[in-house]
Amino acid sequence: MPVRSPTMNSTVDQAMIQDSPLLKANNTVLAEAEETNENVRALREKEQGNNSRYNELVEILSKDPASPDAPSTLKLYTWIVVLSQCVSLLDKSCATLVEAALQIDWSFRNRSFVNSYIDFLENLVSAHAFYVVPILNSIVQGFRYRLHVPEDTTITRSISYERCHEVLQCILQLIPTGANSLFVSLVRFMPHKRFNTAEQAAYIKNILYVSEYVPVLRKQILGIVIDQMVQIDAQIQIELDEMDEDIEFDVYDMNFDKDYDSENSDDEEEEDEDEDAEISDDASIDSQVSHIDADRKDSINQIKYMVRKLDAMMNLSFQYFAKCAQHATVDVQNEIFYALVDIFDRAVLKTLKSRYTQFLLFYFCSLNVNVYSEHFLEHLVQHITDPMKPNVTRVAAAAYISSYVARAKFLEPSTIQRVILTLSVWCDSYLEQYEPSLKSLDCTKHDVFYAVIQATMYIFCFRWRDLVVDNELEMDDDLEEDMYAEEHRHLTQPESGFGNGATRTWCVGLRNLPRLVMSKFNPLKLCAPAVVRQFAKLARNTHFMYVYPVLEKNREIFVPGLGGSNLLQTVQTFFPFDPYKLEGSRVFVDSIYFEWIAEDDEDDEDSDEEDEDETEDEDVASGMMAMSISPSPIHYLH
Repeated sequence: MPVRSPTMNSTVDQAMIQDSPLLKANNTVLAEAEETNENVRALREKEQGNNSRYNELVEILSKDPASPDAPSTLKLYTWIVVLSQCVSLLDKSCATLVEAALQIDWSFRNRSFVNSYIDFLENLVSAHAFYVVPILNSIVQGFRYRLHVPEDTTITRSISYERCHEVLQCILQLIPTGANSLFVSLVRFMPHKRFNTAEQAAYIKNILYVSEYVPVLRKQILGIVIDQMVQIDAQIQIELDEMDEDIEFDVYDMNFDKDYDSENSDDEEEEDEDEDAEISDDASIDSQVSHIDADRKDSINQIKYMVRKLDAMMNLSFQYFAKCAQHATVDVQNEIFYALVDIFDRAVLKTLKSRYTQFLLFYFCSLNVNVYSEHFLEHLVQHITDPMKPNVTRVAAAAYISSYVARAKFLEPSTIQRVILTLSVWCDSYLEQYEPSLKSLDCTKHDVFYAVIQATMYIFCFRWRDLVVDNELEMDDDLEEDMYAEEHRHLTQPESGFGNGATRTWCVGLRNLPRLVMSKFNPLKLCAPAVVRQFAKLARNTHFMYVYPVLEKNREIFVPGLGGSNLLQTVQTFFPFDPYKLEGSRVFVDSIYFEWIAEDDEDDEDSDEEDEDETEDEDVASGMMAMSISPSPIHYLH
């Protein structure tokens, strides 16, 4: 912390000043000091019931710094010094004066002024604890992006932010219990999601830094940051669902010291204005069509601005986690991870329109695969297998586990095989319990079962290579028997698949999948068609199993309500770790993300009746390579 300059001595020796080469400047200081003595008298007169001088002082302090009659920096400096020396007089009856002092634009002034102002705030909270809340509010407001900085200053926004953090740490050292009030202030001044990118990014950056030196608020701060991102993320998806064209997005440069007047400050906006002017001269353009085009252009711009906001916020969050991974202790890292899991359960898991926010947890799991990734997988399995959880939670967890295992490049084959085994065992138990009483297919029942079967097929499509058992990956017999009890082992023979090309031996978790797929529940009919088609194709190409006759027969089966607005339809269209498209922050994801391997969609050996037409195969291929969240009938599930 910088060394602060001493406060002004009101009993300066006049003779010494007259001998000083700074005579003129010091005389000015004395004059200002004399004026502040009048202000002290104003406070004492107020105690006696005479408020005239006091009201004049409040009015002067409240003047806009840009106005011609605003007090000078020197005058403000001397007033702050005097107020700092007589804080005992600033009781609750002087709240208006303190409020005016808290509005002083202190962080963009010289260092001496800043030091004196911090002294004033420290003395004030030490003398009167009831001023903690307004002081914290004033400091937190300084974390917002300031549209215009004073013209006559060389202080940048970044320096101003640093000074706000400096004074906040000073206040919290004096009043440690102020952390609770601080969190209320942080929530109060969180920019609305409609505010521009600079507003969002500056505030997020600052409050994430607050969490570093106020660790007691770390979890709550992460919570409000992620809540904000989820709202923007979901709104983006709702807007994109209504668009039928690709939109190019740009990136915010994170330069908070550069002016950012509006979201429409790009060079392309000027070009668009020129085009609009040319069009306006063309009298043949129908006004109604022009109005529709203008509305569409506005909608596209709004989506672009929201994506830019989310990208910047994700980038800052990733940077924060990367910094923690490098410098924070293991205990702090663990605290952040478990906080992320709790926030995920509360704010993300059932928000089936969130496309990017969940990648924060995806990234953090990669920082410690043996601990964090394993815990996350176990956590999702617990959601799926807990009959006391709501079905929407269990179904969403199935979607997350399938997409996570399919896309997490850092997972070992043994982990992927263990997940498949766990899902297979659960499905087998479910089948034994409910299949005997199954009368007909119903898309409103057995949602969890279908979601888990779809998860298994989806994982197979992406990671089938990791599900082939090599000698190094094969479980020992005791572990296999313990994990897969004899009553669940309905193995398909031969275990290596079918046909002349069946040279692979599959992991134990897949050996029961043919029975599950061919069961009376008929998951090939009720699961997502794109996943089913791709599974059928790869199952045949890898000689795992052959399901095309079932698909052909399913064409003739009618299931009431299939394709309607229900939970099953929702999960069919939700793949939470689809390709990450935010250009500014994707650098944190690209290296740990498993892309669809295009060679899986190469043409088959023969062209016979099980080969669907080429158009359908192309649709499946494109769907698996760049699958995006499809329009869903339910945006938020509670």
